[in-house]
Amino acid sequence: MEYTIWVYLVLLAAGFLAGIINTLAGNGSILTITALSVAVGLPVGMANGTNRVGVTFQTLVGLRAFLKSGKTDFKGVWKIAIPTVIGSAFGAYVAVEVGKSNDIWLSRAIGGVMIFMLFLVLNNPKKWVEENKNRKELGLPWLFPIFLAVGFYGGFIQAGVGVIMLVVLMSVTSYNLTNANAVKLLLTLLLTIPAFTIFIWNGQVEWIAGLTLSVSQMLGAMWAAKFAIGHPKANYWIRAILIGIIIIAIIRFLGIYDFISEQIVSLL
Repeated sequence: MEYTIWVYLVLLAAGFLAGIINTLAGNGSILTITALSVAVGLPVGMANGTNRVGVTFQTLVGLRAFLKSGKTDFKGVWKIAIPTVIGSAFGAYVAVEVGKSNDIWLSRAIGGVMIFMLFLVLNNPKKWVEENKNRKELGLPWLFPIFLAVGFYGGFIQAGVGVIMLVVLMSVTSYNLTNANAVKLLLTLLLTIPAFTIFIWNGQVEWIAGLTLSVSQMLGAMWAAKFAIGHPKANYWIRAILIGIIIIAIIRFLGIYDFISEQIVSLL
């Protein structure tokens, strides 16, 4: 694969913006997967695996910040960590097998997830999370299958798992919002490890693209933290950008662009 200066610029820009989006809103993987697939030209399965490189580094940076604050409590997290890791490994395995057998099906699956993500973003789940304070933690028989499903989703397609995880944590556990954010990062790291390993084992990672994204993602995350402090309306701008990116991803992964192009060509 030939990496031109323009490909590097696209990767750096996509990673930087994804780092900002992940820090201020979430769902930045939508941008990186789209960039890897469209600009770099990676098959959807490899784009899905390569995306985990930046996610791993960025999650480590975020988790380190929470641990340094000394205000987090991971008591009892094992109850949800174990099913999350198991689900992640299974989800990554299914993603690899689907990608091997028919890359189009994986592309359509990601497109379907993008529609779901658009629904979540338009309905502002974080506002719902902040208002959902009167809740009781569910017992282990309920927590296990719920986080098994969350882990499967994260292993299969990383995009949007942070938002989904935060909503689930604030719905079925007793963590407050601050702790839920820290636990979300820990679970994201834990589910990324087995999934990432499976993608590497199956040759589904393009390291040059992944490491390029990871560097700019970390820089974007650091810049976003400062930006959020100085600009209280930053989330509104990021949300608007995110909606646009999701719509582009839907058009790309559901094959809408290809379909329209074929119709135009047939009419000419």
